[in-house]
Amino acid sequence: MLDDEVRVQGWRLGILVIILFAAIDLLLSRLWNVQVVNSASAQQRSQAQTTVKARIAPARGVISDRNGVALAENRPSFDIDFYLDDLRRDYAQTHHGRMPMLKIPPGKSGKKRPDEVDIVQIVKESIQPISQTLNLTATLNEKDIREHFRTDRDLPYHYMTDLDFATVANFKERNFGVRGIDISQSPERIYTYGALAAHILGYVGKPHDQTEHLASDGTPYETVGIHGIEAIMDPQLQGEPGSMIRRVSSQGYYIGDPLQENDPTVGNSIYLTIDARVQYIAETAFRASGWTRGSVVVMDPRNGDVLALASFPDYDPNQFIPRITEKDWDALNNDPTTPMFNRALHGQNPGSTYKILIALAGLKSGHVTPNTSFDCPAAIEIDDHLFHNSDFAAGGTMSLVNAIKVSSDVFFYQYGIKAGIQAIDDLGQKAGFGHKWGLLGDADEDAGILPGPVWMKQPEIAARLKRQSAPDHWSNAQTANVSIGQGFVLATPLQLATFLCSVANGGTVFQPRLYSHVTNYKGDTIAEIPEGQVYSNLGVSPGQLKAVQQGMYDVVEEEGGTGNATAKIPGVHMGGKTGTAQHYRHGKQDLTTWFYCYGPFENPRYVTCVMVEGGTWGSTAAAPIASAVMKRLFAMDAGNVETVVPLKPLQGNFNGVTDIVSHVDAAAKPADTGASDDDSNGNATPETQPSATGMPASGTKHAR
Repeated sequence: MLDDEVRVQGWRLGILVIILFAAIDLLLSRLWNVQVVNSASAQQRSQAQTTVKARIAPARGVISDRNGVALAENRPSFDIDFYLDDLRRDYAQTHHGRMPMLKIPPGKSGKKRPDEVDIVQIVKESIQPISQTLNLTATLNEKDIREHFRTDRDLPYHYMTDLDFATVANFKERNFGVRGIDISQSPERIYTYGALAAHILGYVGKPHDQTEHLASDGTPYETVGIHGIEAIMDPQLQGEPGSMIRRVSSQGYYIGDPLQENDPTVGNSIYLTIDARVQYIAETAFRASGWTRGSVVVMDPRNGDVLALASFPDYDPNQFIPRITEKDWDALNNDPTTPMFNRALHGQNPGSTYKILIALAGLKSGHVTPNTSFDCPAAIEIDDHLFHNSDFAAGGTMSLVNAIKVSSDVFFYQYGIKAGIQAIDDLGQKAGFGHKWGLLGDADEDAGILPGPVWMKQPEIAARLKRQSAPDHWSNAQTANVSIGQGFVLATPLQLATFLCSVANGGTVFQPRLYSHVTNYKGDTIAEIPEGQVYSNLGVSPGQLKAVQQGMYDVVEEEGGTGNATAKIPGVHMGGKTGTAQHYRHGKQDLTTWFYCYGPFENPRYVTCVMVEGGTWGSTAAAPIASAVMKRLFAMDAGNVETVVPLKPLQGNFNGVTDIVSHVDAAAKPADTGASDDDSNGNATPETQPSATGMPASGTKHAR
């Protein structure tokens, strides 16, 4: 009996041992599978449950002038950041899963869309104790927070930026411990000299399309270039983001030091041909003049480098950092003087500055010589239109050099017809008129208009002229109009400056250069644009060029020259040309006045082109500005120090816009440019010009 019981107990014990060993074997097998066979995936799941990966935004590259002076750089900013996913998880944990929900209205199809977590309500409740303690007054942008939660929840949302030291110290000292709200340091864009070179540099902002401007990790950059060089060179300026992996507790709080940290890399640096001192001279000289709408371009005629490119009125790109307010945005974008519009790249009637091209075209055609003379009465009839001199006075018989000096309209009416529109257009193409140089992208630059018979027959132009009841064939009257820079012809300040460089240097048309080279964060040059790239050659003889240069010399240096009283600089000789062109705005006259010059005359170093909207005459509005610029440039070369300081934006106005003057009024004006009065003398008015408004097209808006 006892033996049977022992046998039964032994059998049961054996079964138990077998089960135990089977369980141990199963456990060991499972451990082997997890720890060895699938160790990588298990480790990944474990880390996903106990670690958080944060993205570290990179700093943009610096934009510098030709001498390495930083025009756009970065500075450290201490920010209060919201980690929205962390806030959501912490809220769910502390409220036992109860979450505030936001009802989403049906879409266009009428189909009901699922509700989503009301992240704004969560943020409000989470930030309240901190706001009360630190007296934070910044408002919550509910729209931005919701959009950020939907699209970029893995990235921190910057609630407050550029905190002062006291706020940072109080936050750290009190250690609020709210999971998902923390202070971080990030690079913030700063435009060193305020409004200086604003139209060149542009500005940055948040990307409008989350599928564009992606970093190498596939996530969108937080800050991208929106306008100017910031936009055009954005891929070069962007750095590579970094990342940091940190361990978190079961409650979601960080534990210890980061497990892994990859530092972000700074973007490439862009070096411009702009000289900050020259840009400063150009901008301050214009500001000192009292005019508020216009442009100044300064170039090196020896190689085509752009040394200054200024447009007025202007704005401060720092307004966009970290984001521009709706009020400031509306003020900028709805300002009728268009402070964000780059006038240096916008086409205008060039007025009598265009006579220099006409003069060279005539000589090159062989139909006229420097000694060809024309009788110049007060007015001349062409194609049944009466064309006047700007001063309504007879000039007598004169040849080319004297006609340039006094800017005789009647001379150039006859001279241009003699040269022929084909010769004018051929040379205009070589000089770069009707062509976009693309320094800041084609979208923000006008090609201008180089009008002629071929241009007029283009379907779009022909249709527009027909709608405006304008002539549909090219005539001598239109050639006469073009010959004084009026009618259909449009040119940008950059185009005129580029052309004058070729006149100053002997005939070589250089491709304007705005970018010098690009360096990486180590300082190594990775790209370079060579200086002095030739676009074309005017193809005129030295003798022909000398005659035109002599006329420009007399404009400035000889008594009776249209620029002698306002542009001459003691001790330095220059060549120049005044210009005034008609422009009408809502039935008012808003003259476009010009002066461009080069010097020193014997060995040209600088070309300056000034355009003033709403000016009086080229000699009285534009020439004094150009003279002030050139005088300071020569002084700088002689050792005078130009100290560049931040500039505030220049506010625009419409001073200078007047009622349309009568012929009697115009006759009393000084003769300096060959500006014509109205369509009674054959000039095309705004009703007959395809594009000569002097302002951006209707509906032109900038993006934030």
